[in-house]
Amino acid sequence: MANFVECITDPSVAGELWSGDRTVAVFAARPQGAVEGSVALLDLGAPDAALRFVAVLNCDAEELLVPLLREAADVARKAGGTALRWITEEDTSPGKPAVELGALESGEVYRWWQRDMPAGVPVGDAAVRRLPVEDEDVAFRIGTDEARYDVELAGDQAHLVHDREDDSTADALTALTAATLHALDTDHPGIRVAEVNAAPDDEELHEALRRLGFAPTSSRAVEYTLAFG
Repeated sequence: MANFVECITDPSVAGELWSGDRTVAVFAARPQGAVEGSVALLDLGAPDAALRFVAVLNCDAEELLVPLLREAADVARKAGGTALRWITEEDTSPGKPAVELGALESGEVYRWWQRDMPAGVPVGDAAVRRLPVEDEDVAFRIGTDEARYDVELAGDQAHLVHDREDDSTADALTALTAATLHALDTDHPGIRVAEVNAAPDDEELHEALRRLGFAPTSSRAVEYTLAFG
């Protein structure tokens, strides 16, 4: 074990690093004494041993993720798993953890689509409304009964994080996205770029984004799978 990686199996010791009831261990990186990154190992209880274990990353430094994931994989293997999966955001090429550990891409989760602001698009759908939000990282939430955006601000960029449980049409998603852009124009005039996350097979959302001038970027979230030999 790398001498700066701590394996925590007590939720009271892990505190906020513990990711719910399915967490079996948290691996904390302490190269300078203080925690500088962590990986939580979740046991999803899947009957397929290759799908059973997932790592939740909370670390920006790729050089720290390598030993953290290596330790998480060892615990998952000893517990009967045959692979470890995790999701990470990247641009065009695999990051250091995937390359050094020999993990393979198992699927694109979503890709960011981008357009310049101001919006300059009409709004007027009564079904779209502001929704309450308690997360301090979310500037505002806007949505309908079918779909919503959580809007996060970073400098002059806005990240529109899409979520929906039910099917929706391209027309409805166009109205939702347009209303969100209009709210950004009105309440946050300093925003210069808006980005929306879209799953690779979400054709309805893709169509809505194209109508409003968005284009896909190279930035995406990818699932990797590290199979145990």
